[in-house]
Amino acid sequence: MEYVELHCHSNYSFYDGASFIDELLVTAKELSYSALALTDHDNLCGAMEFSHLARKLGIKPIIGVEITLKDNNHLTLLAKNDEGYKNISRLLSDSKMSTESDFLPDEALFKYKNGIIVLSGCREGYLNKQIQNNNEKQVNEFLSEYLDVFGKENFFVELQQNLIKGDVHRNKLLSKYAKNHGIEIVATNNVHYHVAERSKLQDVLVAIKNNMSLEECGHYLRENNHFYLKSPEEMQYLFASYPDALQNTVKISEMCDFDLVKNTGYSFPDYKVPEGYSQQSYLEQICIESAKRKYGFLSAKVNDRLLEEFRLIQKHNLAGFLLIYHDIIELAREVMIDMNLTNIEIPVEERSPGRGRGSSVAMLVGYLIGLSHIDPLEYGLSLNRFLPDEMTIVPDIDLDFPRNIREELIRRIHVKWGSEHAVLAGMFSTYKTKGALRDVGKALALPTSELEKMIKLSETSIQSDLSEKMLKEINLNTQFKDSLWIELIDLCNEIKGFPKYLAQHTSGMIISTTPINDLVPIQPANIQGRYICQWDKKAIEQAGFIKIDFLALGTLSQMQDILNLIEIRTGQYIDLTRINFNDCNVYESMHDGDTIGIFQIESAAQIQTIKRIKPNNLVDMAYEVACVRPGVGVNDGVSKFIRRRNGEAWQFDHPLEESALKKTLGVILFQDQVNKLAMEVGGFSEVQADELRRAFGWKRSDSIINEYRKDFISGARLKGVNTNIAIKIFEKFNGQYMFPESHAFAFGITAYHMAWLKYYYPLEFYVALFNQQPMGFYNLETLKEDAKRHNVFVLNPDVNHSNALCVIQEGKILLGLNNIKHLGYSTATKIISERNCNGLFVNVSDLMARTDISYLQGKSLVYAGALDKFNGNRRELLWELGIFESKPDNQKIMNLDFGNLVPYLNKPNAWVNMINEYASLGLYPTGHVMEHIRKKLPQNVLSSEQITAHKSNQQVKVAGLVIRRQRPLSKSIFMTIEDEFGHVPIMILPDVYEEYKWELSKELILVSGLVSRREGTFNIIVNQVWTVDEALKFGGSKNWQ
Repeated sequence: MEYVELHCHSNYSFYDGASFIDELLVTAKELSYSALALTDHDNLCGAMEFSHLARKLGIKPIIGVEITLKDNNHLTLLAKNDEGYKNISRLLSDSKMSTESDFLPDEALFKYKNGIIVLSGCREGYLNKQIQNNNEKQVNEFLSEYLDVFGKENFFVELQQNLIKGDVHRNKLLSKYAKNHGIEIVATNNVHYHVAERSKLQDVLVAIKNNMSLEECGHYLRENNHFYLKSPEEMQYLFASYPDALQNTVKISEMCDFDLVKNTGYSFPDYKVPEGYSQQSYLEQICIESAKRKYGFLSAKVNDRLLEEFRLIQKHNLAGFLLIYHDIIELAREVMIDMNLTNIEIPVEERSPGRGRGSSVAMLVGYLIGLSHIDPLEYGLSLNRFLPDEMTIVPDIDLDFPRNIREELIRRIHVKWGSEHAVLAGMFSTYKTKGALRDVGKALALPTSELEKMIKLSETSIQSDLSEKMLKEINLNTQFKDSLWIELIDLCNEIKGFPKYLAQHTSGMIISTTPINDLVPIQPANIQGRYICQWDKKAIEQAGFIKIDFLALGTLSQMQDILNLIEIRTGQYIDLTRINFNDCNVYESMHDGDTIGIFQIESAAQIQTIKRIKPNNLVDMAYEVACVRPGVGVNDGVSKFIRRRNGEAWQFDHPLEESALKKTLGVILFQDQVNKLAMEVGGFSEVQADELRRAFGWKRSDSIINEYRKDFISGARLKGVNTNIAIKIFEKFNGQYMFPESHAFAFGITAYHMAWLKYYYPLEFYVALFNQQPMGFYNLETLKEDAKRHNVFVLNPDVNHSNALCVIQEGKILLGLNNIKHLGYSTATKIISERNCNGLFVNVSDLMARTDISYLQGKSLVYAGALDKFNGNRRELLWELGIFESKPDNQKIMNLDFGNLVPYLNKPNAWVNMINEYASLGLYPTGHVMEHIRKKLPQNVLSSEQITAHKSNQQVKVAGLVIRRQRPLSKSIFMTIEDEFGHVPIMILPDVYEEYKWELSKELILVSGLVSRREGTFNIIVNQVWTVDEALKFGGSKNWQ
């Protein structure tokens, strides 16, 4: 007998489902299910993922939900048709948007009854609770009411048999009541995991949800492990007395005729155009006028490209879509004007509020309507990746904005379109190793101290998965097979990647003419005035929604600040679109690796690469930016590209590769080339090629990739390609990230802009960089050292002269009060406001009385040197401050002048001041810790300056402050240590790392190793490590980026 499971939870039930969607569907396929329903608790977060994957596996997807009504009563709802899906989405939206209660009354459900099939629910349903309490009257009233509202065809009494005491009796009563009312019964298994073995993880999830150990939350746990996806044969055995309940599962699945993949109900948003225009003609008019302004006239090249883009835009009905983007750029420009960041006379082309990124940069129309700062014709960018002839997914345009503009722009879009027509995309916070260890360990009631050791060990481990070997390293007992520690490892490996909660996506927003809550449930975001939907970026893309990505790019905020600072200091307005893009001085600074603080080219890997590529124009910049991406490095692509660029002989694996890979010397540098290669060699269509590229980026997609591999080899053979060659070419594809070509050009030009500004205006460059932290690869100490190398020096903050942020003072950087630990921006502005209103502070007592700051904040000011003008002896300042240490927070202070009452105390030495400045500022403005440490080191410990003279394979010793730890796709660990003269890149092989990982986790280290100068790179291959001083604390390194 056939059976269809109609009550099934995935891990999108958030702590009440212990399987991924693909695990459930693959199991359903193995059990020969024709259909499967997904009924997660109170959300449709997994609905689109479920629908797409089910279709690929040949299983009919049924979309449903287990909704929570008043008094925490559960009810199972299934979408019978398009109207039913919309009503479920509206119902869930109402429940989330309501401020009165977390649970909906039955009346709200009845309001959205059309198109919905209702099952009476699990043991937590109202009907089952009343039966358990022998409330016959309430049972009959409930059945009569729901039968009357939904009709016999759409209301079923749900039977469940999980071999729990009381199931047999309850099912008899449910069947009897159903028969008395003429209602049909249906069997479900209330599935919470795909196989019985996953029940332990289910219990752990429930314990985590309730913030208890397994022992403490026993009454919340299910009685056994029978809530798994059972075979039709098992269900037939369990429901032998109710064959019609099994038959009705198939009947209901046939009644559910809704396909979410085909019927999202979404339509592109309308755009109101002036009278006499269509959306298409209005867009064309804007583009032609802009082209005449930019080029002076319409050349044949420009005209031909515009005609082709206009044709494709009309074919795909994208005119309104692009006009909305144009509208958003204009809205962002209004924000910019309101913030006094530009004026109405400066055209958007000269000072755009944002910049495009991604494959959309290849579109000339985008360049002309203000979406991009790149002329695609100048660099020969192909349109196919963004705007192909055949399109299954709505194109995605990402816009980068300075942080301040982005925040206000999002607010104005919400106001302009309203929550029903403009919401932010959702995203799922998922379990990673550290969080899994902490939460699962607590559920298992493992000792906190040992758990913390395990967490710290996992952070330093090369292995991505936990293993029993780690337990032995911290001397935990694993000799018994049932050890809870071994169980911890197994459970943590299972839970990794599980969604924890729905959050706001950092940038994506949906705009729709159709009310969005008809398409997907919406709910308030954590930030007031913002709303999010229950789908993430991937689901939104699969649904074909227009998604606009508003990305906050710190480097644009920095650029904005630099230009304003230059204008204030010099009166000079700089138009970055008109600078010299072939400036030898700028390129030579990059060849020297002088790129710290410069967008996209500041990492240690980028510095090594840029020295080897030696870019001399913007095309080279695009190649350089694209090279250091995981997807290029997988097949040694970076080194191959550089060697071939430097003259190494090479050839294509097959002539059909030439059109895709000629300009990048046979190496795949860009996403676009994957598509092109799939079409040219494998015979794929544009749509198939793009689907192949996307599939490589999906998690848990091995089976899908294998199908594409077979298709590629078959297609290649039809084009005369040898099977082995076809396999070799296919293996060049991988799931690691690469840039689209146009994206690389967009970022390459932005990187050049920043390099140009750093070379010609270093003072403004560093002030803006300090003020935009945190961003980039380095902490303030490293940025300060780099500034010194450019003759830009940093001054300690001064309570009487500093602003909240850093400012220029006499050609130097005066640190802001906001840089001081424990102050924060609000306290900093309070101090400045008091100073501006009532004059400079004269001593510690005056400061404390007038600002009412805490003792801890005052202490941080002293340590930072911000009160040195009161008294150059910081120990005496601390004595004076100590009088206020025990002051209650709400007690006012008398302004007392202690004058000669302050005792004479010895000044703290330079070492103490340095340690305190690192602690309070995260940097030491007047020096570097290694200046002090070096005096205590042996003579054979070299500086970063000395080491550059050593040849390959020479044994050397170096010491420094760790500023970066990185684990790329290779097994080795790469770190950078900094001394008072510069940086030393070090490489640690896996066996050495395992031996010295505790030492390598410290901040100050001394290493011994061999110099490596392979293919133009420089590293120290470490063979021994020592700690220098474990007690010292500095600004902290940027780890594992």
